Amino acid sequence: MLQCYCGLASGLRAKINYECKTNHYFTWKKSFLIAALLAAVSRLNAQHYQAGSEGIKCGSPPASGFSVEDFNSFYSANQMLGFDGALNHGYSLFRYTQAPVLTWMTGWDILGAEYGMSVRVPFVYQRTTGTFPHLPWVPSRSTTKIQSGLADIEVEPIKLGWRFKRFDLTVGYSFFAPSGNYNNKQLFLYNLGEGYWTHSISLGATFYLDHDKTWAVSLLNRFDINTKQYSTLVNEPVSPSHPFGVASEDTTLGCIYTLEWAVSKTVVRGVDIGITGYYQQQVTDTENPMGNGPTLNNEKIRVGGIGPEIRGNYEKWGLSGSLRYAYEFSAMDHPQGNLITLTITKSF
Repeated sequence: MLQCYCGLASGLRAKINYECKTNHYFTWKKSFLIAALLAAVSRLNAQHYQAGSEGIKCGSPPASGFSVEDFNSFYSANQMLGFDGALNHGYSLFRYTQAPVLTWMTGWDILGAEYGMSVRVPFVYQRTTGTFPHLPWVPSRSTTKIQSGLADIEVEPIKLGWRFKRFDLTVGYSFFAPSGNYNNKQLFLYNLGEGYWTHSISLGATFYLDHDKTWAVSLLNRFDINTKQYSTLVNEPVSPSHPFGVASEDTTLGCIYTLEWAVSKTVVRGVDIGITGYYQQQVTDTENPMGNGPTLNNEKIRVGGIGPEIRGNYEKWGLSGSLRYAYEFSAMDHPQGNLITLTITKSF
């Protein structure tokens, strides 16, 4: 979490190479472990999809026609478990994301479903504070870095929605493009972009428990398939058993599964309240030259949260909005904190 990460990491890499050649201070095992730690915390990025982005009736398709959503999330955290404790010294994060989302439900019928499409363009402001891990020759000091700009754009060319008597169903495919700023030489939380493409498949459903549809249970499943991160120009020292002694630092983050859910009740016409939650889990190993996943202990990214939401709509003006809060009760190799999400949607 330091501004000096890039220079220190480069210097430490050079130090490792020198010590490995002269064998004055380092054994190959020690150099391998430190190089692996640097690879984990300086190169590996977070997942694209922010768990908790959807809430009440998350399994229902949008209304027919064209709509514009103003998505705002406020995320704060003061701890990040994992990474062998490398990021747990005075760590804190605040991130504000503002994303216009354009959606068009065309009215076209495909397999009995209404076909639609959407695009999400996120802009991010983030403030990160942390202390470099306690490694040899690296002084520990805290620093804060502030960044803002465009993050990675999500395009959803396929969105199918069914509305039945007692439940709704949605199926979609989207991809994230690496449009945000990405520098593979710095700590991943400094990057606004992720540096790779992601393919995402979603399946959601909303079940209505009574005839008047005042009680609803919603589920939204996402499965993200991440592609190789762009880091091909840098090599890392690896085990002596490697045929060349170095390997490309390309990294492919494992697949990510996200479950978002909500239980809601319509209290008056146009107003719903409920409890929402999410759980996000990396389900396949990360592929990198070190061969040991995102951390030295083969831990996988996960985060879970729960909290209340209120949602309302005013059909006469075509306006709707929601406000929800989530407390994160579990995390690994992911910030753990509090998430507030405010959305305002105008339908045409």
